[in-house]
Amino acid sequence: MGQPAASSSNPKHRTTAVTRGRAVLLALLALFVVGGVEAYRAWQVVSDVRQGRALLRDGQHQIETKRLDATPGDLAAARRQFAGAGARFSAARSTLDGDPLLAAVRHVPFAGGQADAAVLLATIGEQAAAIGAEGVDAAEAFENAKVQGSGTLPEKSVSIFESVDPHIDAVESRLSDVDRRRSEIGGRSLLPPVRSALTEFDARRARLREFLDTYKRARAFAPEFLGFSGPKTYLVLAQNNAELLPTGGLVSVVGTVRLNQGKVEEMEFQDAVQFGEDWMARTHQYIEPPLPLKQYLLKDTSWNLLVSNWSPDFPTSARSATRFFDLGGGQPVDGVIGINVTTLERLLEVTGPVDVPEFGVTVTSDNAFELTEQYTRAPYEPQADRKAFAALLAEQVLRRVLHPAPGQWSALVDTTQDLGDQKDLLLYSSDPKQEELIRQWGWDGGVKYSSGDHLMLVDASVNSTKLNAVVTHSADVQVQLDREGAATTTVTVDYNNDLASWERGKDPALVSKLMLGGMYGGYLRLLTPPGSRMISVRDGSGDVGLEEVSRENGLTVFGRFFALPRDTKQRLAFTYKTPPVVEKQGDTWTYRLNVQRQPGWFLPLNVQVRAPEGMHSESILLDDKPLADDASGLKIDLSRDRVLTVRFKADS
Repeated sequence: MGQPAASSSNPKHRTTAVTRGRAVLLALLALFVVGGVEAYRAWQVVSDVRQGRALLRDGQHQIETKRLDATPGDLAAARRQFAGAGARFSAARSTLDGDPLLAAVRHVPFAGGQADAAVLLATIGEQAAAIGAEGVDAAEAFENAKVQGSGTLPEKSVSIFESVDPHIDAVESRLSDVDRRRSEIGGRSLLPPVRSALTEFDARRARLREFLDTYKRARAFAPEFLGFSGPKTYLVLAQNNAELLPTGGLVSVVGTVRLNQGKVEEMEFQDAVQFGEDWMARTHQYIEPPLPLKQYLLKDTSWNLLVSNWSPDFPTSARSATRFFDLGGGQPVDGVIGINVTTLERLLEVTGPVDVPEFGVTVTSDNAFELTEQYTRAPYEPQADRKAFAALLAEQVLRRVLHPAPGQWSALVDTTQDLGDQKDLLLYSSDPKQEELIRQWGWDGGVKYSSGDHLMLVDASVNSTKLNAVVTHSADVQVQLDREGAATTTVTVDYNNDLASWERGKDPALVSKLMLGGMYGGYLRLLTPPGSRMISVRDGSGDVGLEEVSRENGLTVFGRFFALPRDTKQRLAFTYKTPPVVEKQGDTWTYRLNVQRQPGWFLPLNVQVRAPEGMHSESILLDDKPLADDASGLKIDLSRDRVLTVRFKADS
């Protein structure tokens, strides 16, 4: 008798055949899954308020975005791609459900789990395509609302919300179904093609949830803040970061904006110096300033609106500004908006030049700083009964922002987002619910500490010069962790007062008025974890000690004055020790350094984190994104708050 055919009777070979067939099937499914993920991504981009549309090429190609400037043709093409992706996913699911052989595979251990996961992923792909189509509907609703009527930006914003809301609700409903099906897959062991697709899908799903959360916060915040539930009046503080103070700069212009149903009912700006002088002349009140401010800047002068922002915590400084505004005879306000010269420059890039006819000049993003300084400090005779230059400029720019041209929407949204993220636009509301939404949004400018290590450098010009437009600086942070999890940290800040280069070609009289001989008087503070202890403070001449040890929102604050003559360099080095700041889990330690940015101050930062004895760095993340494996020298762009995470493992 002949031997039985191995291909039909040998269990090992039968298992191999099934496995190979399964692998082919799953590889095919993976192609559809990837397409679904791309469809999902396309929905996210199309439906995102900041993204206008997305196209899928052949269902799986990389998405091309046009942000908020999508044309009807763009949206129609995206809709066709979503429809095609949905059809393909539907076909894949039908095949899995209807083919007898594949149905039988679903009852085989392990293979059945893979097939079930594939069915769920194909179904998720269908929903992803449907979400994408709903996103196209949302984008079309956005476009229609944007071009209808001639209202202000606040009016149009609320109208857009109302038009987009039904589509967002539909997306949330479909996403809930996606979440349910994803939970059915769970954490089962999957073959690489399916596992890879699922990993990518989970990342996209998380981003979508983040967008929806952001949208809901904006939806809850904007109508109330913009006066749709009753009139709102806001105090506007225009800060000059050429004369740096903790929340952005000297308050040079103060104004009020009254919003009612999205319309600007009142808008008035005035010179903050004149406001303060009028208050002092009328009341002769004296309010005790914080000690460093009194010692180096104000001397015997009362604390006042111009320097109300001594706290780096914007909600605290906003409440101080409101107090001084009220004392000066200002009207009651519902909140505070903080901007600076950088804010005006960035907005002018979007709106284009504005005219200030009272002074006969046209202001652009390139000349805004110099013109502001020229007409703020130099002697001039404006026309009778005219406001100061900076106040007029702020008013003109705000009017342009409130009435954007149709083609400026995308750039204006992006710029506003960046300004808020970078703390060049700060918001405060006296309503606790509104303030909490602003905090969640990250535009409150608050000093925040929860756990781990923390660092915020805060500089202040305390001798009334505009030298922050001239002085360059950089910082080096060296962190040595010990076996207890504590950090010995040295923060070194280098300053360079290169006035000679800046003043070339400029009017000597103007330079003299702005720079007052070129001496920069700075007061530098470090905000560190609670319980930190200073070891030494050194400059180029040796140990100079501390002038201040205080607290700010639970953090330990160290402060020191320094003088920087023109055309010189200066180095300040602070060495301090923190309490234990690492999270320990077995032989793995996690060190997190939260670095907060001071508004108005662009500070290049180099960070070195050294492992405790007997350990080595395993991974490094910046804002949850992987970096190189070496923590010995990391250059951080401190244009916004950052979080550095380093994980250490015990040496083997």
